This record gives sequence, structure tokens and C-alpha cells, in this order.
Amino acid sequence: MAESSIPLAKQVILPQSIAVTLDDNQENRFQRLVKETTMIDLHQHPMVKPEDPSQLLEYLRSDSYAWGYEAVRHGGFTAVGTANVYRGMVNTDEMSFIRFEDLLDEIGMMMSDVGRHSEVIKVSNADDIEAAKQNGQVGFLPTVEHLAIGNELRRVDVLYNAGIRLAGLTYRRKNYIGDGHLERNDGGLSLFGIEVVKKMNDLGMVVDLSHASFRTAMDAIEFSRAPVTFSHDGSYTLGQQQGGGEYAAGRLRRDEELVACAQKGGIVGVTVQPSVISSWGSELSIERLLDHYDYMVKLLGIDHVAIGTDTSIGVRSSGFVRGVASPAEGKNIIRGLIPRGYSDAEIIKITGGNALGFFRRVMGE
Repeated sequence: MAESSIPLAKQVILPQSIAVTLDDNQENRFQRLVKETTMIDLHQHPMVKPEDPSQLLEYLRSDSYAWGYEAVRHGGFTAVGTANVYRGMVNTDEMSFIRFEDLLDEIGMMMSDVGRHSEVIKVSNADDIEAAKQNGQVGFLPTVEHLAIGNELRRVDVLYNAGIRLAGLTYRRKNYIGDGHLERNDGGLSLFGIEVVKKMNDLGMVVDLSHASFRTAMDAIEFSRAPVTFSHDGSYTLGQQQGGGEYAAGRLRRDEELVACAQKGGIVGVTVQPSVISSWGSELSIERLLDHYDYMVKLLGIDHVAIGTDTSIGVRSSGFVRGVASPAEGKNIIRGLIPRGYSDAEIIKITGGNALGFFRRVMGE
């Protein structure tokens, strides 16, 4: 495969500023926890994008993508959900309507590249992730932003056979499955959507409700036989208190649906996207992100909160949270949780342990 001639964004930018200042004892805890935790990001975009945002579409039309193995490793992650979607933007400017064929192409290109790097491995369940940790490898867990299957149920099997183990039901707009979070009228999960959820349950594929409308999410929680996830969201209640805007109001999740998810045995991944967690400017302090972790833990309990950054490498259009602007800065989440009063065991749960347990409940060993 030919290398792209388009200059790409740097995966790791050094030196990195200290996002959270720790005293000597806390710093020792941080260094120990980085080694001990099996750090997992439920939702990340590890495709390396162009240095110049105006070249993104040209890059996506090419047949050669780079993947952020260096950034993921530098960020301390053992495994990341890959949230494949971007190649679909070649044929539509609305991510809700990407073509299934484009999504499959991106997944195939990524997995082909993973196979050429010994330090990276495809992971499909909790045991694979723990083996990657023991072997010092980076695990790529193939996931998709949303299924993009149209009205063809068999395509869920196709995605599963392509390696996908976690998938969003919708994006912003309505599809055959249900309504996205920006639809005007919330009709909930369709009859076809119920069939899709059942098929995902049968396969052991995680149902992700991050971009679902309220009723679609609540319906999916009800009809799913397995635990589900909001893989990259924040709290509506807290977001409104902190000035969440119109877009954030659609993405942020209400207490009722978060609690229903947790009661089903699910988990909530906390996003670092500033357009979701607050509307106060394009650059936020990491403290704003940590507030969402605190809120989720208080609402749901320590066993139902995880990392779901939604970070990417290059081409940021919605601002950033200082200290967690890219996958390469993932360890700062551990650093930030320490002064918030979490124990070592609690931090290990939030940063990866809960995800491992959740994957076992849904995917099996």
C-alpha cells in the first residue's frame, strides 16, 4: 500500500504541560497506577488526520491511512475502541448517512495495518485485552460510531465478522433503527431496531447509545437482554449547571437514562469533548471534565463509570480540554482523579477495570 504524501498531524507533542499538579506522594501514586491499571478507552478515533484540516477529504479519499499506535501507547492505554466512521465522509457531509461499504473499507484498511505491526494487536474481549497488557502490546478493539446498516439486518453479522464488538445504534439523525440525538421528534426504537438489538445480543456485540435520542436509548435499555453502554457522554444535569449549549443538551444524558443503563449492568464512558460537557468557550480546564467523573460516580456508583474520551489525532474543530486534548494525554485522567480523593482501587476501576468487567458480561471470556 502506497504511503500518503499528505503531511500528517504529530501523534505526540512534547513537552506536554502538567495538567494537574501533584505532591510527591501523589506523584508516586500516579507513577504506580500507570503501571498497574489496564487503561481502556471505550471510544477513541485513532486514525491520524492531516496536519492541514483542509486536506482531510483528500486524505479520506486515499487508500492509505495512518493509525495512532504511538499516541495510544504514550497515553497509557492498553486498549482503545476505534470508533470507525471517517471514510464515510467521502460520500456525505452528514455522518449519520455514511455508506456501509465505506465503513467496511475503513475497518478493513485499519485491520490490515494492525496486522503489520507486532506491537499492536486486535482485541475482541477482556481476555485479549489482559493478554495485551501482559505482553506490552497496544490493543485495538474494533468499534463503529454507528452501524450504518440501512435496513439490512444481515449487515450486523457482516460487521461482527469484520471484528466489530461495539457499535452505536444511531448518530445525530433518524435511521431505520431509531432516532438520533438531534431529531426533532423522538419516536424511539423502531421494530427493526428491536431486531437489531436482539441480533447484537445474540452475537455478543455491545449496544452503544451515545448518540441515541432519549426514547431510543430508554427503549434499547428495555429491550436489550445484555448490559448496554453510553460510551462517550456527559451528564445533562451537570452540563446545564455549567452552561451546556443546544448541541450539548442533545448529547448529554439525563439521570433517568444513565441510572437505567447502570441498573442493567452497563457503564458510562465520560467524554472529554468540550462541546458536550460545557459551552463555555473552546478551551476548558481538565477540572470541568473531572466534575463529570465525580457526578457519574455519585449518581451511578463506582462500578459503572469508565473512560470514553472521543479524542482524535489532528483536526480539532470543537476546541479541547487542556491536558486531555489527544489520545497521547490519556494518563492525565489518572493524574486528575488522584486529588479528587479516589482510592487506588477506584481509579483502577474507572480507568479500565469496569470496562473489563462489562466486556465479560456482554462478550463473554
